[in-house]
Amino acid sequence: MTNAGLMPSPIFILSPALGFGPVASAMLGQHPQLYGLPDTHLFLAETLDEWWELCAAGAFGGSMMHGLLRTVAQLYFGEQTEKNVVLARAWLRRRQPFTTGYVLELLAERVRPRALVEKSSSTVLYPGSMRRAARMFPLAHFIHFVEHPRQHCEAVVAAIKDAVARHPNRVPHWLRQLACFSAANADEHSQERFEIDPQQAWHALNKNICDFLEAVPENQKVRVRVEDLVAETGVTLRTIAEWLDLRTDNAAIDAMKHPERSPYACFGPTGARYGDNPLFLRSPTLPAPPTNPDTLDAPMSWCEDDDGFSPEVRALARRFGYE
Repeated sequence: MTNAGLMPSPIFILSPALGFGPVASAMLGQHPQLYGLPDTHLFLAETLDEWWELCAAGAFGGSMMHGLLRTVAQLYFGEQTEKNVVLARAWLRRRQPFTTGYVLELLAERVRPRALVEKSSSTVLYPGSMRRAARMFPLAHFIHFVEHPRQHCEAVVAAIKDAVARHPNRVPHWLRQLACFSAANADEHSQERFEIDPQQAWHALNKNICDFLEAVPENQKVRVRVEDLVAETGVTLRTIAEWLDLRTDNAAIDAMKHPERSPYACFGPTGARYGDNPLFLRSPTLPAPPTNPDTLDAPMSWCEDDDGFSPEVRALARRFGYE
């Protein structure tokens, strides 16, 4: 994973929002040689100044900066408190001219010799964001976590219902993208209804990841099915650790089975409450294996006119080994 004397290269988890990224990062972060981060959204921008502009524009429901604030508070000021979040905000302000890659390097220095695990779900929205991460860290490893399209779609539908129940006319833009890519450019505060079809996002985002990974060296990328990790947790974690050239003893593997031990696996203090999927923050545990495996042929609960998954979704799902 690293050469002697050099800072370990980061590990990037590639997974759509509302996917398995939060659990995966928290699990890997409990390995004694790794450190899992919340969503930093750093690679949406080239510089921290541009990142601040995106935050000011209200991207990701206005909580875009929470994960990075919590990380800086934890690593530079010792703990996540309201006071330290204020200090973290000032720390970031003083570094606005720096590239986002340099900011990640500063965080990596704080946990050295452990390697960072970065899993911001926004990275996979734009091929340029993934290319930026690879350009700034050419020796980084990339783990593509995939799950059955039905699981992803059900999670998006549940999140949409929760958002509408809280604020009927204020569904966040990023959630609109997941619900229906064709409605992604609509005004975030528009009352116009749109047809929920989350399979579009599952296909588009995983296709983004697949296309990006084609240019990544074979020894720096791997694909992991969420269902395999849930069903055979110890075996799958040991396989990932071996691939990363990490410790594979029982103590290291058992530690990764406790994502709830991450310092970010909970709601943060005032000023930085989130930094992750709220569902994960409420229950930061590995989900139980499904009673019955999902199929591509079962009816879709979110569609009144159920035509089933599109041919494009079926083809990509089968490429990942789903039926």
